[in-house]
Amino acid sequence: MARTAVAVTTMTEAGINPAAVDVAAQLTDGNSFPWAPHRFVFVLNGDDAAVTPTFVNPSTVGPSNLAVADLPGASIPPGEYKVYGPFDPSYRQADGSVWIDWAGTTPANVTVAVLDAA
Repeated sequence: MARTAVAVTTMTEAGINPAAVDVAAQLTDGNSFPWAPHRFVFVLNGDDAAVTPTFVNPSTVGPSNLAVADLPGASIPPGEYKVYGPFDPSYRQADGSVWIDWAGTTPANVTVAVLDAA
């Protein structure tokens, strides 16, 4: 299955409501968004169980091509939100996007928004 892309919302001086521009987290196949150095991810957990995003790092180092560890985000308790980022270029996949995987007890009502601070 393909990852679900999350559209990017540009923040403005007038402000935005991230909960109004978010989309459902794709807990099975993950989400993605186009990489840029000034992007943030807003995650709102509207479920009754904690959820944890993981930002997949495709990078390798050294002649043995050792994998660079993924970035596990802090667990988000029920009814709370967290903001992650920005992400350095090492998180950019071959297609130019950043991948988000999810862990939790198959929560529902988890939403994600990508915010551009440029």
